[in-house]
Amino acid sequence: MEIGESNAAMEAIIAFLVAEEIDEIEAPVISFALQHLQDAAVKAELKTSKFLSQVVPKYSLSEFQNHFRLTPRQVEELIAELHPFYSNQRGTKWPLRNVVMASLWTLSNQESYREVAVRFETSKSVICSHLHEFCSLVSEHLSHKISWPTGTPAIENAEHFLLFGFPKTVGAVGGYQIPIEKPQNVEDPDAYYNTRQHYSINLTAFCDYQCRFIHINIGYPGSWDNACIFQMTDVAKILEEDPRSLIPEGFHIIGHMDYPLSEYMMTPYVDNENLTEQQKNYNTKLLSALTVVEKAFYLLKNRFRRLEALKMSSIRYISTAVKTCCILHNICLEISSDLDVNITDLQETTGLQPAPVANENGIIKRDEIAASL
Repeated sequence: MEIGESNAAMEAIIAFLVAEEIDEIEAPVISFALQHLQDAAVKAELKTSKFLSQVVPKYSLSEFQNHFRLTPRQVEELIAELHPFYSNQRGTKWPLRNVVMASLWTLSNQESYREVAVRFETSKSVICSHLHEFCSLVSEHLSHKISWPTGTPAIENAEHFLLFGFPKTVGAVGGYQIPIEKPQNVEDPDAYYNTRQHYSINLTAFCDYQCRFIHINIGYPGSWDNACIFQMTDVAKILEEDPRSLIPEGFHIIGHMDYPLSEYMMTPYVDNENLTEQQKNYNTKLLSALTVVEKAFYLLKNRFRRLEALKMSSIRYISTAVKTCCILHNICLEISSDLDVNITDLQETTGLQPAPVANENGIIKRDEIAASL
């Protein structure tokens, strides 16, 4: 008997008890039936699927990583880190290991939720319920996996960005649109309808030279432009109030021309067909360095293909799932960089938006960098 069937049977018996009077002879029989159904449900929920117990153990390391994205050791470490916080509030009695494995599988491919449920020998509702729980646990308790480099790490980051030919860079910023269904319970759902004629939310991400996410902002409507969203990020606010806490003196982050040029944000010259050779050279080196954020998005969406078909209507659930994938992306990079991405495979991650008004100090600094290259 499946979990859903046993639960339905128990509900039917409880309804009978409420609706009918039972005598002393019937009571023990009903009590025994209830206990039997309860025990059957618990056993069904605790049972490890044949897929986990018989198929997965036969996977090679590469096969395991291909399906779950992490190594077996990383999965064990993930389970250990989440275990103190797993209370199984969903009431399914599913072990944390099952929750982690099923959720990693779900996020890593586009198999339907029903197909995942069949694979793990449970119900669709259990898969969906525990996916939300897994994402909440990861996003809340492993958010330290996404951290901004300061001090020596920031300088080391800049040294590696210099290999692209662009100096004093501590990070690169870019925007990526996550496709979603029409959102529910939001004030203006049409704001999520973007210029590519589908619903989406924006992921604004800052990356280091290894394509690791060092800060992310998720959830703004797909129709909003990158400059507007950037101004709402914590990074932009800190750059206004206390820039030295994020960026050493003379250093900066880099972004495409749809981000605001300033002393702390270097962007390309607008190509109006009148650029000097010096300006063209500057653009070439800057755009080369910006490939790290494009590669990061490419790796993210190819590792976690569920991002192309989340099938969620709650912006809160969607944002938590995206953040979880970003954290897992960084965990993947702890043992493998996977940076040999063909640049021709990359999708454009920014829209054709007009360049924001430039800051005067930013204009001066950009010209100085262009002259020094």
